[in-house]
Amino acid sequence: MKRLALSIGFFLLSVNATFAQTKSPIEGVWKITEVVWPRQGSVVTNPQPGLMIFTRGYYSTLEVMGGEPRAAAAASKDPQHLSDSEKIARFEEWRPFGASSGAYEIKGSTLIRRVTVAKNVRVMTRGVPTIWEFKLEGPNTLWLLPAGDLTATEPNYKLTRLE
Repeated sequence: MKRLALSIGFFLLSVNATFAQTKSPIEGVWKITEVVWPRQGSVVTNPQPGLMIFTRGYYSTLEVMGGEPRAAAAASKDPQHLSDSEKIARFEEWRPFGASSGAYEIKGSTLIRRVTVAKNVRVMTRGVPTIWEFKLEGPNTLWLLPAGDLTATEPNYKLTRLE
């Protein structure tokens, strides 16, 4: 009986060590704290709100893009039948908002994201993963750098760990 208890103890310790080793270095909740546009030569050191969450194999990104805070559209007279001007106002309210979620994997310093759902239909139906390089600066700073065809359209992101 003592041998069985000892065997179970060693098994549980080895399982725990195995799971601890598979944790991604970027796993956690990150706040976007800087946005760098290398092609334009601009740096935004106080960006609009944005979060990136990485769990075991899955991610979610929510961000307000652009320099100005989002303005709320006025309440509509009939939410089921919007006028053209009300539709435009809602478009303007949601235009700077970005969101996507899906699965990710890490190979060396490469982050490969496969989108499952996104605000932007083209992002969601692209059919190929998005490739980013990442660089950790200590335990609380993460840089995401676009790779491949994303370098022409995406900025570099500096993130600070929240959790």
